[in-house]
Amino acid sequence: MRLEFTPIVPIAVALVLGGCSDPGTVTAPRETPSPALAATQSGNRLATIEWEGSTPRLYIQNLDGSDRVRVKFDHVSGHVVGNYSPRQLPVTDESLTRITSAKWSPDGRYLAVIVAPATDALQVVLVSADGRALRTVSPNSQYLWGTVDWSPDASRIAYIMATGPFGLAPDIFVTDLGRDAVTRVTTGASVSGYDVMRFDPSGTRLFFTEHLGWAEDGVNSLSRLASVDLASGAITRGEEVVGEPQGIARDGSFALFVRTPGATSSSRELFGFPSRRVGLGPQSSRRAISLARSSRRMTRKRC
Repeated sequence: MRLEFTPIVPIAVALVLGGCSDPGTVTAPRETPSPALAATQSGNRLATIEWEGSTPRLYIQNLDGSDRVRVKFDHVSGHVVGNYSPRQLPVTDESLTRITSAKWSPDGRYLAVIVAPATDALQVVLVSADGRALRTVSPNSQYLWGTVDWSPDASRIAYIMATGPFGLAPDIFVTDLGRDAVTRVTTGASVSGYDVMRFDPSGTRLFFTEHLGWAEDGVNSLSRLASVDLASGAITRGEEVVGEPQGIARDGSFALFVRTPGATSSSRELFGFPSRRVGLGPQSSRRAISLARSSRRMTRKRC
C-alpha cells in the first residue's frame, strides 16, 4: 500500500500547542515539561519522562526505584520503507527536543515512545525493557498527535500522524512490528491531538474518537465515537458527545470524557458514555457499567 503524505522534513516547523486556547483556535492539549509516568501492566517496571534543564530524558526502573537506567538514544535502528536515514535525521540524546509520550506493550517487553529530534517531525521509537535496543517503527518525516495504542498481542502499534504540511490532515496509521510495515487505516478522519484510540480484544477493530470542534456552549469540545475495521477500512460512526475524550474500554463498551459544567465553573467532571447508546461494533458489550453523569463525578482544577 502506497502511503501518500507531504513530508515536513527537513524544514523545521514550529507548532504552538495550548491546553487553554481560545475556543476559536483548534490546537492539541498543551505538552508540559513535567515528569510523565508509564507503568507496565504487571506493575513491576516504570518508565519516566523527565527534564534535565531543557533536555528530555527517559528512565526505566523498578517500582521501588532500583535498577534505574537512563535510556540512551544512540544507534537507533529502523527499517520503515521511505524513512530518512539516521545520517539525514539522527535520533540522539543531543538531537531530541522532547519526548511526548511513553506506553508499555501488553507483555511488558517493549516501551513505545514518541520522540522529536531537532525538527518538529516526530516518530515512534520502540525501546526494549532493559533500555538497550531501540528502533524507529513509524514514518519519521511527519508530525504525530497524541499517544499510541498497542494491539492486545503486542504485534502492532496505532498512532495518529499528519499527512499534510504543518501537522495538518492527520489520520490513523498502524505499524506491523514483525515487518515494520505501515498501513494507513483512515482517510479524512477528523482525528487530532484531542483524540484517543483503542484496539478491540481481537485486534481486528480499532475504536477511536473524532474531534469535531467546539460544542454550542463555547467551552467544551465536541467529540464523536467511531470504530474502524482494520481489514476492510470500513468506519462505523456513533453519537456525538460534549466533552474531551480520556480513554475507551478495550471492548468498546464505554468511553470516558471530561467536560466543564459551565463557563464560570472552576472544575471539570469525569463521566462515562456507554456504547449501548452508540453501537460502535458488533461485539460491543451490553452490560451497564457506565458512570452516571450526575452522581459520580471526579473534579480537577482547570488549567
